[in-house]
Amino acid sequence: MSGGAGRRVIASRGGGRVVLDGADMIMLGANDYLGLSTDERVLAATRDALGRYGTGTGLYPVFATTPLHEALREGLAAFLGVEAVALFSSGGAANAGVLTTLVEAGDVIISDRLNHASIIDGCRLSRADVIAYGNRDVDDLRAALVKAGPARRKLIVTDGIFSMEGGAAPLAEIHALARRYDALLVVDEAHALGVVGPEGKGTAPLSGIPNRAPGLVLTGSLSKAMGGASGGFVAGPQAMITQLQERCRSWIFTMGLTTANAASALAALEICRTDAAPRERLWANLDHLRAAFRFYGLACFDSDSAITALKIGDDDRARRIGEALRAAGIYAPAVTFPIVARGEARLRIQVSAAHQTADLDEAAAALAAVLADERA
Repeated sequence: MSGGAGRRVIASRGGGRVVLDGADMIMLGANDYLGLSTDERVLAATRDALGRYGTGTGLYPVFATTPLHEALREGLAAFLGVEAVALFSSGGAANAGVLTTLVEAGDVIISDRLNHASIIDGCRLSRADVIAYGNRDVDDLRAALVKAGPARRKLIVTDGIFSMEGGAAPLAEIHALARRYDALLVVDEAHALGVVGPEGKGTAPLSGIPNRAPGLVLTGSLSKAMGGASGGFVAGPQAMITQLQERCRSWIFTMGLTTANAASALAALEICRTDAAPRERLWANLDHLRAAFRFYGLACFDSDSAITALKIGDDDRARRIGEALRAAGIYAPAVTFPIVARGEARLRIQVSAAHQTADLDEAAAALAAVLADERA
């Protein structure tokens, strides 16, 4: 049985498989990149937190915190190599909080056209003027900075990893332009944390820039590689984090990260920091699946991350392929307009460290067969 508006119902999960609408199938649509949401070490930490604190503290974060939250803040700051971190209830809340606190009417935000919806909404809520530039187009970004002129404040915002195809922003060039034009640079690391760059420390280190580079602020999500539970963060200089905690409405006037979610993320972060095996399994699985796609002649977007997007084109065709794959026991969601432009529909495939290579082989063969039937 499916949920409302075409949503599917997951009855149970295990490894890289789920029971979806009553059928066992291979899950290739989840953000659980390191497979830590079902790791017993993470589950044990979550159970302990539930026993100690219940489902949450019932207090706004401006009034109280817990040792779990403080350890997570300090652990994230140390892992990323930044001065300080503020925790938010979600990555979207973190994006909205930064953009509505650090700029205001009379300022200018220069935003990549393909940024995540939460960034676009944060730009609108900020009341700053917004100039969009072409996706990962450094020349267009330079032109936008020139167009911004002598704005009181300028802020460039970009996804680190773009979620619809998996490519990385050219942060070395973007950061150089930000410094040249005296602009703050905000990078959303939702799909990079724990996965991309040296030791999983993100897109900036992947580009050769330290996370504590001048004028750089990071946002991100804890709901992906960091154990799959909800939560978000902002990381950067201590003065900026203090400013957020004093002025940011999406931090002050909402319930914060639950104690259970903080415990999950903290345990996942510790695994990510000390155990390279999940990340190595993830990249080995990615290499295996992408090699299979090449064997079958399947065209993918270039990717610097765990996201593998297969080019389909027509929206209706992408939906038909997605339905046929579900019938074959593979969940690989079709992404269509308005999420992507018309004519650019794709299957957005996300591999996990929890997948078995046999499952990946089965998925690639099924996809090749479905596409062959489509062409027949």
